[in-house]
Amino acid sequence: MKFWTKTLNFFLFAIVGTLFFVYQSTVHVSTNLLSFLPESKGKEALEIYSQFKNSKEILIASEGFDKESLAKIKTIEDTLLASNLVKLESSITPNAKLIEYTKNNAFYLKNLNKDDSVSIHEKLSSLYEKMTNNPYYTAIDASDPLGYFTPKEKPITMSIRDGHLALGDFGYFSVFSIKDTSNTIESYKTVYDLVHQELKGMQNVRVFSPTFYFVENSQKIQEDVNFLIALSTVLLLILYIFIIKNIYLLINTIVTLTTSTLLAFLLMGMIWSEVSVFVLAFGNAIGALAIDYMFLYYFCGHYEHKKGFNTSAFYGFLTTFGGFMVFSWINFPLIQQVCVFAMFSLSLSYLQFVFLFPRIGFKKAQPFANFTFSLPLPYRAIALLSLVAITVSVYFLQVDTNIKKLDYQNVTLMQEEKFFKDAIKKEGYTPILIEANSIDELIAHSNAIKNRFKNATVPLSYFFDRAFYEERKQELEALHVKEKKVHIEEEATKIGFREGFFKNAYNDQLLSPSYPNLELETLNAMGFDVVHKEGQYFTYALVKNSERGLLEKLDFAYSIDAKGMFLVALQKIMHQLLLSGALSVAFNAFILFAVCRKTLALSSSYVLLPSALILMLLGLNFTIIHLFMLFIVISFGIDYGIYMGSRKHLESETKSTIVASLISAFAGFGVLVFSDIGALHYMGLVSCIGIGAIVVLLMGRTSH
Repeated sequence: MKFWTKTLNFFLFAIVGTLFFVYQSTVHVSTNLLSFLPESKGKEALEIYSQFKNSKEILIASEGFDKESLAKIKTIEDTLLASNLVKLESSITPNAKLIEYTKNNAFYLKNLNKDDSVSIHEKLSSLYEKMTNNPYYTAIDASDPLGYFTPKEKPITMSIRDGHLALGDFGYFSVFSIKDTSNTIESYKTVYDLVHQELKGMQNVRVFSPTFYFVENSQKIQEDVNFLIALSTVLLLILYIFIIKNIYLLINTIVTLTTSTLLAFLLMGMIWSEVSVFVLAFGNAIGALAIDYMFLYYFCGHYEHKKGFNTSAFYGFLTTFGGFMVFSWINFPLIQQVCVFAMFSLSLSYLQFVFLFPRIGFKKAQPFANFTFSLPLPYRAIALLSLVAITVSVYFLQVDTNIKKLDYQNVTLMQEEKFFKDAIKKEGYTPILIEANSIDELIAHSNAIKNRFKNATVPLSYFFDRAFYEERKQELEALHVKEKKVHIEEEATKIGFREGFFKNAYNDQLLSPSYPNLELETLNAMGFDVVHKEGQYFTYALVKNSERGLLEKLDFAYSIDAKGMFLVALQKIMHQLLLSGALSVAFNAFILFAVCRKTLALSSSYVLLPSALILMLLGLNFTIIHLFMLFIVISFGIDYGIYMGSRKHLESETKSTIVASLISAFAGFGVLVFSDIGALHYMGLVSCIGIGAIVVLLMGRTSH
């Protein structure tokens, strides 16, 4: 029976390890922070926008306009096209289908001038004079001699040099799109490797694609998380060896934490199809919280001799578990995943440390934190001043909604993006998604956007919808151009034009073409981005940032803006976040008051001082991660407050437990401050401030 008890921990590990090995493929770890935002119209719009060629363009520029630069850009084009992974979008060869459409609907695609104040004779005479007196060739539109139609203005953003697209004064320019429509990291990485392999060793070539962010950021985040997990694990092992000083207990502790972590991940995979990579880093840190219960039982002798149930450990677990449970109801997938993982992991660890380890039995270690140097800290004053500081800080609190600060800051790619945006005049513009029930309605909405935002780039506004077609048709009939054709021929011959010069003017094919019912395939073949999803049609446009606010009045257009989308998501869950925070604080305050009523000033200071310092130091740039981590600090601060308020243990035992827990917490959470990823860095920063405040409090004398 004793052997079975001593090996039960390893038996559980073997079972969970086997299950994890078999089913680990079901736990898909994702590095995309945006995928863990709440479901919303903005998030759906972003996912649809990612299907457009425009969102996956690969921009390549070769500096200079000499023969070597031109040969270089053509070599790049030939090599990339030979891979059959990309398509050249910058070819200056006209699109045959678009030319045909333009030719057949010329009178409906141009602006109409209905001014008839000038006679036919005067208009034709003016044309003849320009043709005969101008030393240069003058092109005359024989289909529109009366000048009713003028081409729409087209902003010229690109120039042609030596038969090739040019990027301003920089050099030759090529634009590619990715053929694969799966929109996966794997497909992006295949193209990324191809492009960089081709450009390897080439000088004076610049390249950028929005898809590069997914590849490079994913790699960096994965490397960063792996490094932090390795660093944290090594530090924890070293610390545990020196603190625990019992190899058998150390092995059992590592086995318990590993079992809890693996089983928590398996359960996460059953709930979510994708698990955030941040949960990996956070999961390693959760072990630092779970081991608190082991330290308290270990230093208080529960593993050496049978003692009563340790209520301090139970209340510590209850407050931490309760805090995570309250926040798990927030409609924010990233927060939900972290909370649910913490609840699973903490529960499994607590059950083993509290009920299994005493049965196994381990010799008690001598307390090591006697704190011969102590400070006469006025705990009542600290608690009161901290409470005032928290109240003032909350009033001046500024929440930063820029979600990009939570991600890895890829400075090199950001510089390349800015270079190309500046060169092609896209800087200062925001993409928007346009939605409609049909293609005809989509074209109508696109034209409405173009008319409303004069500086907007709306590709689909090139076409016209049925309502416009009927209106233009009536306008042309009102001009009676058919009746004028005979008069035009007669006047033209008298003035000097050769006979039959205007015989095709205002013919029926141009005046009354059949309405072109454009299909999705036709538009895509013409080079226009249109997506069909769940019965709806979508396209995109670019509007100036200063005019983006006007979109709120339109129910068919949505801004593609990660920061704005995050702000909307945050606004929607803010009441949930505040309510959860209030419930968590109220629950913890109740436990604290019920358990530590006689030492309330001492115990509450372990919560109030860390909270006050975090809010005062970081309150002007507070993100949702800061806020979430603040409540975690409050949770383990309450644990320590309960431990310090307990009179069942010696002071040296309690302080040894807390010091060991703090060192463990720093190795788990504190190391995250070294991360280049905003979300993890903020977690580490908040925890370091909280740990520092608690260390100061530990130096106080208990008589105060």
